[in-house]
Amino acid sequence: MRYIYCHPLFDEMKCAYRFSYQLKKTFEANGLLLERFDYRGTGEAQGDFKDVSLETLRDDLSGHINGQHVTLIGVRFGASLAFDYCAGGAGQVKNLVLLEPIVDGAEYADYLYRKQQIKDMMSYNSSGGLKNDGFKNLEGYKTSLKFIEQIKRFNLFKTAGKYTANNFIFIGQISGTSKVDPQVMDWAKLLAQKAKHISIENIDLPIFWERIPCFDYSRLTQKISGWCCG
Repeated sequence: MRYIYCHPLFDEMKCAYRFSYQLKKTFEANGLLLERFDYRGTGEAQGDFKDVSLETLRDDLSGHINGQHVTLIGVRFGASLAFDYCAGGAGQVKNLVLLEPIVDGAEYADYLYRKQQIKDMMSYNSSGGLKNDGFKNLEGYKTSLKFIEQIKRFNLFKTAGKYTANNFIFIGQISGTSKVDPQVMDWAKLLAQKAKHISIENIDLPIFWERIPCFDYSRLTQKISGWCCG
C-alpha cells in the first residue's frame, strides 16, 4: 500500500508544509512511507501557477498514483481533490483521509478574495500588480479566471451524488470546539450511503493552514497513521 499526501493550495500549502513534514516523520516511525508531491506550478515542480486548473491537478494526482493501490491523505483543497478523484470509482484508492476538506468552492473562492483584499489594502495595491488579462492575484499567485471559476463551481455535495468508490473515508476537522461543522456533517451523512465506512471526528488543535505553526501535531499525525493502518 502506498500513502500519498495531497497538499492544499495557495498560502495554505506553505503554512501546512511543517505539518506535512511532521506527518511524514510519524509515518517513518511507524514503518510507513508518506509520499509528498508537488502539483505542476507549485513547490519544486515545473511549470507556472498561472497554468494550473482543475484538469492539471487531477492529471498530476492521477499520474502520481499510476494505477497502484493507495491511501490518499489530503488537507483543505488537497482533500477535496482526493475526494473528487475517487468520485468516478477510482478503485485503487482504498482509504481516504480528508482533513478540513473544502466542501463549498464558492465560499472558498470568496474567502481567498477577502484575504487578498485585506493584503491589497495594507499595501495600498488594488490590482496585485496584475493587469486585467484573464488573471487575478490570489495570495501572490497569478491565478487564471478559468481556475477561479472552476473553484467556484466545485461542490462536494454534487460530487457525493456520483461517488462510487466504496472505500473507507476518515474525515478530520481541526478546531477549538467540540462540534463538527454542520455543513461537513450533512455531507458525511450523504456519503454514508455510498462509502464502505465513514468516520468523522473533531480534533481540538490549533489550525495549521492559515499561519506557519510552531506546535507539536504528533497527536493528530499519530491518529492519521492509525486510520491508515487500522
